[in-house]
Amino acid sequence: MKINRRNFLKLSAAAAIVGGGIGYTLFRDSDPLADFYTSTERVLGARFGQSRAKMLVQDIRQVYAGLLPAMPYIGDEDNLFTEWLSYGVYYLAVYQVLKSLGQTVAQTGQIVYETYGVMANHPQWLLQLVGSLKYGEEYVERLRTAAIESQQRRYPGDWVCIFVEGDGETFDYGLDITECGICKFYHAQGADELSPYMCLSDCVVSRAFDRGLVRYKTIAEGAGICDFRYKRGRETFVYPLRDGWPPKFSEGGV
Repeated sequence: MKINRRNFLKLSAAAAIVGGGIGYTLFRDSDPLADFYTSTERVLGARFGQSRAKMLVQDIRQVYAGLLPAMPYIGDEDNLFTEWLSYGVYYLAVYQVLKSLGQTVAQTGQIVYETYGVMANHPQWLLQLVGSLKYGEEYVERLRTAAIESQQRRYPGDWVCIFVEGDGETFDYGLDITECGICKFYHAQGADELSPYMCLSDCVVSRAFDRGLVRYKTIAEGAGICDFRYKRGRETFVYPLRDGWPPKFSEGGV
């Protein structure tokens, strides 16, 4: 059954809270980004006060609505990566609003990072359950298929990637991304500087769901690929955060 664009974004937003799958059932608001807004408001409230945070989130809502028509079509619900792109559009709205207040990209990047942490604030048993689904045969096959289909390059704004089979020891499976949809979108919007910070959200998600991501380089930092490697149960390691915050980005991803 097909769903319209708004409903797809609603499901994607709910999935962001608990990483997909059963997370859809937790979403009860008519606004597709309600939990994004709520979490962002909490983080902004700690910096600017609750009253101003509420006003800022209203601004973010308006900017997001203005950006959404510019979000490239890459297949909607038929494409696994549309979910990722919708998150990128939202956080660009956050960046544009905060930039107008004189906030630096680094300050906004930390706000994005902390917002993902708030969104992952759910019972550990639930997080572990959802994380385990990412190692299930169904999800892995879906990711493998998406990678193969990406090689067709049907949509200019889409990701292009290669699924990497696990070696049975150092990682369970991986993804080599050679073209990033968020990087493309940010470039088109004149916001390349935000891309490396957006990539750090993968660290929060991996830690929350015990996904064991290890990644040394990203396209956003100038590398030729993003080298995602997942192994359930190991410590997450994302290279720019090797010494914690602030991230130490490396030109060329080395």
